Amino acid sequence: MKRLFPFAVAAMAVCVAVAEPVKVIFDTDMVEDYDDVGALALLHRLADKGEAEILATVSNTRDNCSVAAIEIINRYYGRPDIPVGCAKDIGIWGTPHDPDRGAHDKFVRLAKEYEGWYRYANSNQAPDANTVYRKALAAQPDHSVVICSVGFLTNLRRLLETQPDEFSPLDGKALVKQKVRLWCAMACSYPKGHEYNSRMDWHSSKVAIHNWPTPILFSDYQYGRDVYSGRKVAESDHVRSPVKDIFRWSLPSREAVLAGKCEEKDVQGRCSWDETTVLAAVRGTGKYFDVAKGRYTMVGTSGADEWTADPNGPHMRLIETMPKKEVGKVIDDLIAEHPAARDTK
Repeated sequence: MKRLFPFAVAAMAVCVAVAEPVKVIFDTDMVEDYDDVGALALLHRLADKGEAEILATVSNTRDNCSVAAIEIINRYYGRPDIPVGCAKDIGIWGTPHDPDRGAHDKFVRLAKEYEGWYRYANSNQAPDANTVYRKALAAQPDHSVVICSVGFLTNLRRLLETQPDEFSPLDGKALVKQKVRLWCAMACSYPKGHEYNSRMDWHSSKVAIHNWPTPILFSDYQYGRDVYSGRKVAESDHVRSPVKDIFRWSLPSREAVLAGKCEEKDVQGRCSWDETTVLAAVRGTGKYFDVAKGRYTMVGTSGADEWTADPNGPHMRLIETMPKKEVGKVIDDLIAEHPAARDTK
């Protein structure tokens, strides 16, 4: 059994329910869109239920409130000691993609509303994500960790390029091959396109996707764009909840939707690109999703990608089994639940 090809091991792990909690490292941009908040909330609720163990939570963006937001959510769910980290030196910094839109303002506001709930007001102050990754991976059994990335692929590229250190005598690629069984990524556009997460730091995306030594499961743009969640928590009776606050501040009101000031789909919630990635990472693909096998390739220097179907390919992409409306309801219900142990001070 130990000599099975890693893809076979990972495929079985994805499709078969297991009793042990799934060991997860969560990698997020947490800089603009708020499905990242829903994804981290979902991961915590699955941890509350004994289905996941959160090893670390890291940001792949710099010079913003991303790590502070992560820490606030971790503390809300009663896990303030989860290691956090941030990309260094390369990748996206500040508030990319139309900064005049104020998309990052909700995270700045969150940091003000929950002052004292975090250590790193600016993500640059946080430890290097490489250190956090290597320490977490080295401490785990072989082929046991699932990496769930819902942002730019900067940290994954940087991890592959790390050298031996005090945590492991292995370089980054060898360490990943030994410790990781699956990378679940919200990235790429089917059958080809320029998806935001994989486009923005395209060089890192190319290095990470093309050189990753274990299977990759993609929740790509096409799957998550019409799965909706977040309306239930936005309208819940939660008190002092950063998850509720972000969705409440960000989603249009029902009145605005019904008055025709917003799109009708907005009444259902926000697109769940990141949440579906977490759901697949922890609960697998047997019940909610099916997978198509093949390979995503980064093309050129503008962040374009292409999918090639291949039954023996190293990659998988989520495809619909359970109706997407039902998948959205599963996510919506979970992130609207109260934490098992929370900090509301």
